[in-house]
Amino acid sequence: MLTRFQKIYFGMARLGPSIMLDMLDLASALFYFSIQSLPALYTGSAIALSYLSIMASELTFGNLSDRTKTKRWGRRKPFIMIGAPLMALSFLLVFSPHWFLVEGNVIGLFFYATITMSLFKVFYGMTMTPFQSWMPELTEPEERPAVSSWQNVANFIGFVVGTFGTSLLAIESIAWGLPPEILYMILAFIVIQLLGFTPSLVGLHKEGKFIPQPSLRKDFKVALEDKDYVGWLVAQGLISVGIATIVRTTFPYINDYLTFSVTEFLVFGVELLSVVFVFFIIYQFSIRKKGKRFTLQLSMMLTVISLPFTLVITTSTAAFLLLAFAGAGVAGYYLFPYIIYADFAHKNEIMTGEGRAGFYTSFPSIPLNGMNAFSAFLWGVIFALPEIVPVPGETTFVTQGYLLWGPIAAVFLFLAVLVLFKVNIDPDFKKIEAESSIGKDTIDL
Repeated sequence: MLTRFQKIYFGMARLGPSIMLDMLDLASALFYFSIQSLPALYTGSAIALSYLSIMASELTFGNLSDRTKTKRWGRRKPFIMIGAPLMALSFLLVFSPHWFLVEGNVIGLFFYATITMSLFKVFYGMTMTPFQSWMPELTEPEERPAVSSWQNVANFIGFVVGTFGTSLLAIESIAWGLPPEILYMILAFIVIQLLGFTPSLVGLHKEGKFIPQPSLRKDFKVALEDKDYVGWLVAQGLISVGIATIVRTTFPYINDYLTFSVTEFLVFGVELLSVVFVFFIIYQFSIRKKGKRFTLQLSMMLTVISLPFTLVITTSTAAFLLLAFAGAGVAGYYLFPYIIYADFAHKNEIMTGEGRAGFYTSFPSIPLNGMNAFSAFLWGVIFALPEIVPVPGETTFVTQGYLLWGPIAAVFLFLAVLVLFKVNIDPDFKKIEAESSIGKDTIDL
C-alpha cells in the first residue's frame, strides 16, 4: 500500500511527459504544416511514421521491463532513468530544425521532422511504458482510482499547459527559427519532466512478480483469449483516430481557417481549461454511478454530435461552442486508459498467477499506434485536397480539409461507441477472485 504522499508524487510524475506529448500532438501539424510550410502529405507521413516508432518502442520496452532484473534498480527504474533525459532532449530538437537546416529545404525538413518526432516517441515509450507498468505492482485495486486521479490531474494540467504552449507558438511563431519565449518555455518543460520522476525513483521500490523464462507467444495467447481486452483494443483504436484528428487539427483550424486573434486564442485556452476541468468532475461522478463504459460512450457521443458542424461553421463564436463539445470528448477519453490497462493486468494476474503488467501496458501500442499512424496519414490526404475553401472574411483560400475533418473524425468515434456495447471494461474483481479460487480448488482435488 502507498502512502497518500507517494500516490501524489507517483501520479504527478506524468505532468512533464504529458505536457510534452500533448504539445507535440497539438503543435506538430501547426508547426510543420502551418508555420514551416511543409506540405500536408509530408507532414502527415512524418507524424504517421513517428506513431510506428512509439508502437515498436512501447512493445519492446514494456516487455523488456517485465523481464529485465537488476540487483540495485529492479526492473522499471533503469528504463526511466535513461529514457527521461533522452525524451527531454528530443522534444527540444523537434522544434529546432533551424539549428541544422536552411530554410526552404522541404525534403530535409521532412526527414528532420520524421527523425526527431520518432526519437521523441521512442524515448517516451522507453520511459513511460515501464513507468506505467509499475502502477499495478505498486498498488492494490482499491488504491488505483486514487492514483489514477492524480495521474488524471497531471494529464489535465499537462493538456492545459500544452494547449497554452501551442497557443503561444501560434501567436509568437515566425516563418523560420524559434522565438526566445518558446525556447525558454521548452526548457522549463524539460526541468518539470526531469524533476517529476525523481521522488518515484528515490522513494518507491516495490515490484511485482518476475518472469524468469519469458514467452512472448504465451503472453499474446493469454491476452488475446480475453474477449473484453480485444474488444477494448478495437474500440480504443477507433477512438484514437477520431481524437487524434481533433487534437492534430484544432490549432491549424483556428489559426489558418478561422484566423483567431491573440485575444481569441487566450479565450480558447481559458474555455478549454474550464471545459476539461468541469467534465473531468462530471465523468468521475458518472464512473462511480454508471461505470466506465457508459461514461466513455457518453463523452464520445457529445463529440460525435458536434463535429459535423465543421462543414458550416464560419465564425469564432460558433467555433467556441464546437470546440467546447470536442474538448469534453477529449477529456473523457484521456480519463480512462491507465486504469483500464491496470484493471486488465490485475485481472490476468488473479486468473494466471503471473505478472504481465508491462505486456498489458505495451501490447495496445500495436493496434493503437497503428491506428494513430493511419489517422496521421489520413490527415495528410485530407489536408492535401484542393485549396478552394475561402477563409471567412478574407480573400485567401485553404484546403477542403478544414471543412471535412469534423465529420470524418465523428464516424470513427461513433463506430467505437457501437463496439463498446459488446465490451466489459468494469471488471468485478471479487467475482473473478472467487471464480479463480474455485477453479484452483477443483484442480487441487
